[in-house]
Amino acid sequence: MQDLCVIGGCMAGMTAAITAARLGSKVTLIEKNSKLGKKIYATGNGKCNLTNTDMDCKVHYNSSNQDYDIFLKDSFGENATDRVIDFFNSLGLMITSNKGYIYPASNQASSVVWAMTDELKRLGVQIVLDCKVLSIHKGDNKFNINTDKDNFTSKKIILACGGGSYPKLGGSMSGYELLERLGHNIIPVRPCLCGLYTSEDIKELAGVRIGARATLMYDKETVATEEGELQFTDYGISGILIFNLSSKAGKYLQSKKPVNIKLNLIPTFDKSQLDKLISYNENRTIAGMLNGITNDKLGAYVAKKANINPKTKVADISKDIIYNIFDSLRDFILTINDIKDYDNAQVTAGGVDISEISSENFMSKIVPNLYLAGEMLDIDGLCGGYNITFAVLSGIKAGSSSYDKNK
Repeated sequence: MQDLCVIGGCMAGMTAAITAARLGSKVTLIEKNSKLGKKIYATGNGKCNLTNTDMDCKVHYNSSNQDYDIFLKDSFGENATDRVIDFFNSLGLMITSNKGYIYPASNQASSVVWAMTDELKRLGVQIVLDCKVLSIHKGDNKFNINTDKDNFTSKKIILACGGGSYPKLGGSMSGYELLERLGHNIIPVRPCLCGLYTSEDIKELAGVRIGARATLMYDKETVATEEGELQFTDYGISGILIFNLSSKAGKYLQSKKPVNIKLNLIPTFDKSQLDKLISYNENRTIAGMLNGITNDKLGAYVAKKANINPKTKVADISKDIIYNIFDSLRDFILTINDIKDYDNAQVTAGGVDISEISSENFMSKIVPNLYLAGEMLDIDGLCGGYNITFAVLSGIKAGSSSYDKNK
């Protein structure tokens, strides 16, 4: 019988297994894929954004639980960023910082997987690959784990199966199914950190990338704002600022009230400059003038929406019409009707109700000696290393808490 069985061999699971084994636990790590850390390779565009120096639980995370920031503050403790860095340093990884974003010094996600795998082997953790857990049964002071490869018995279990994002890299709903059978409540899951579908046909803008300010509106009320690079696509809108709004957008789409994104597509251009811009461009076309402040495709699009031929001279257009075109760039409103699927989502929102988990040790309040970590919980972070931060810190908490000091 093992002291601990960790199910899931990505960031949270490997962290938990390493932490428990360092304390002296006899650990088995079960992973359904043919290799450990497959999702890690895709994070941060292959560079693996490990954490961030800007850490505000209320701002950088989402959950269905209104008190999730209290849960996170209790579980993270002080100096969350430093603790994540210390963990990776302890694996032999050096890190680098770019405007607060923390990466491995190699700028390669493979360095992270390699270092974690080496540490698991050094600690003597039993690694079982290509092994899918079919069921878990709680017995007297032990768990019986049935898989498609073998059966395992363990005093304690950590479930760190991840979510449904990137199914080609192993994402699945299997962990939630196991937990439901054990009596846990699963908040409905959905893709997040992904693009958004719009009702409006904006295919002619596909490929345009610009700096923008995006405001998410639910039932005409502002609920969140992000700034950054926006990308128009053949299905709607994408880019990091849209990814960061996608979790809330997905939640609000579950109701029947309207969900909109209001875009300011010229956030650095002040309206007080407009009269000067018009006077400077009197002898140019409206397309030429607009190209001075925004992308040419976008300029032509809003001109045509105002029923103005983009080749029309500025001097031949009334100022009121030009003002209206300008306003349409500042308040470019789109109706959101869906989110991209798990194939195109970096993270899964929803999951295990955090009210059923102890923030102190990440043990289930329903099943004693069952611990949970990472993406399975109803907490999702924005882009910028926040999801890996949660995976690592929850993995450390679960791994250290599962160690039996009296064995």
